[in-house]
Amino acid sequence: MPSAAAIEHLLIDELTAATRDVFKTMVFQEVEAAAPIAGDAKRPGANVVGTVAFAGKTSGLVVFYSSMDAAQIITASMLEIDPANVNGELPDAIGELTNMIAGSFRTRVAHAKGEMWAISVPTVTVGSDFYTRYVSDVQRVLCPFRMKNKAELFVELIVTRSATQ
Repeated sequence: MPSAAAIEHLLIDELTAATRDVFKTMVFQEVEAAAPIAGDAKRPGANVVGTVAFAGKTSGLVVFYSSMDAAQIITASMLEIDPANVNGELPDAIGELTNMIAGSFRTRVAHAKGEMWAISVPTVTVGSDFYTRYVSDVQRVLCPFRMKNKAELFVELIVTRSATQ
C-alpha cells in the first residue's frame, strides 16, 4: 500500500493537471504552476473562494481562491465577454470552474487509483472581510498558479487526515 506522502503526491499531481486542463479548455488560458505549499504556512488573500467537497475512501475539499480582478477575467473569458461587462455572472462562473476542476480531479484519481468519489455542488463566497477555517483535523496543500496576465490564483487540496493514514 502506498504511503501517505506518495498518495498526497499523486493527488497533488492530478489536481495540478486537472486545473491546467480546465483553464486551457474552459478559460482559454494557460496557467503556470508553482511549487505546492503544504500545511497552513501560506493562506491566499482572496475575495472569491469556490469550494467542492468530495467523499469516498478519501474525503476532503477542492478549494479555488482568487482576487476579484482575476475572477472577473476568468468569468469574462469563460463567457467570451469583456471583463468590464461581467456583472452577476461571477459566482456562477467561479462555481462552475471549481466544479469542473473537482470533477476532472475526481476522474483522474479514479483512473490512477481506482477510487470513486461523490462530489458536492459548488459553494462560492465573494467578499472582502472573511476567512475560511476547517475545524476537523486535515492535511492541506496549496497549489499556486499564475495566469498569463500575471494574476495569481490558488487551488487547495484539503484531505481529512484519517483518509491518508
